[in-house]
Amino acid sequence: METADLAQMSPQDGVAALRSLPRRFRAALRPVDDPDVEEWAERVASSGHAPLDHLVDAERSIGLLAGALGQVLHHDTPVLVPATTDPAVREWPPHRGSLDDELARLGETAEALASLAERVPAGDWGRTATVAGGGGSVSALDVLREAVRTAVTDLRAAERDFDEVRRAAQG
Repeated sequence: METADLAQMSPQDGVAALRSLPRRFRAALRPVDDPDVEEWAERVASSGHAPLDHLVDAERSIGLLAGALGQVLHHDTPVLVPATTDPAVREWPPHRGSLDDELARLGETAEALASLAERVPAGDWGRTATVAGGGGSVSALDVLREAVRTAVTDLRAAERDFDEVRRAAQG
């Protein structure tokens, strides 16, 4: 899914996109059964990030946004953290797991948000929340779209950085 298409993304499309993430990240970061894949995933590219960093950002962002969606759906006047709509303020502790561990976490987190989104009644997608710090108002559907946008952006960055470090390693 192109990020430009997100303004038209339906909740069902968001669920499908979230459920495809583990497969798409695995294809991007473990394209071959090679013992060097783990090292390539952890090697920092010219972007200043390792491919694995993008996977971790996607997983943790989806987790944050799943919490935000839950607040929008279950509270009358929720106020969300600025990181809900501003990826620049999302900061995570360093990852600790292997590539396979992080892929498994992404699968669990993406499935949790997809399952939550799948159960939302059609009329509840218009529920809104305020974003703290002057971030305006967002709807439940905006939160789902932000999760997909973040994940797709991180996937593309992971693909780009992985290709770069693999080419550099192979000479």
